[in-house]
Amino acid sequence: MPGLAKAYIAMIAALATAVLVVVASRWNPANLGHFVLFFALALLASAMKIRLPGFRATISANSVFILIGIALFSFGETVLIGLGGALVQSLWKTQQRPKLVQVLFNGACLAVCSAAAFWVSHSALAMLDLSSLTAMMVLGACVYLVLNTGLVSLVISLAEGQALKDIWPQCYEWTFPYFLVGAAVAGVASTASHASNPGVALLAVLAMYFVYLYYRMHIFRVVLDNISNVSRESEAFIARSSQGQ
Repeated sequence: MPGLAKAYIAMIAALATAVLVVVASRWNPANLGHFVLFFALALLASAMKIRLPGFRATISANSVFILIGIALFSFGETVLIGLGGALVQSLWKTQQRPKLVQVLFNGACLAVCSAAAFWVSHSALAMLDLSSLTAMMVLGACVYLVLNTGLVSLVISLAEGQALKDIWPQCYEWTFPYFLVGAAVAGVASTASHASNPGVALLAVLAMYFVYLYYRMHIFRVVLDNISNVSRESEAFIARSSQGQ
């Protein structure tokens, strides 16, 4: 791995460490029982992951619970949801054994993204003297999506020597529809009465499971189409070569 990529990963890890220090110093959950159950469901949702075509990265339904956390839980609880989900996403049923640096970056990335989305959305509404749950979730979702896709695209760019301007749009193109549906599910769950109740969170997991199945089938079809196109191009090339002889 290039030295610049290692330095970048170290920087993100340092930021995540600072965030976790703040979480530890301010840890005071209002309802620990609700959070533990909600956290467990968030980990379950993180296991529903999809590998993006052309990338080693995956996406999961954990973002739904991060957005609900921004609206209904504390800063520390939201960060732990992001971090726990990242670890499950990195370690659960992987095609290859993940490297430590990959797990470290994924965990640090989601911790930083969750913290930034929470802080920006809450701070902006406080400055504007607004108490709109919808505005908070929309702002938090935008910050999280842009920062998450940006950080992941940049580490791929530095590690593989590809242009960021080529990687980021591709990552965003695959991530945005899945995230948009997830944000809508999170919004409905958060506006429901007592949305921090595990029953509502369970319904969110169920809804995202069907979205996950649909998205996985869609990506599978895209991969098959690409393979089919490559096969047809290879056959046409062989046929032209044979005619040339």
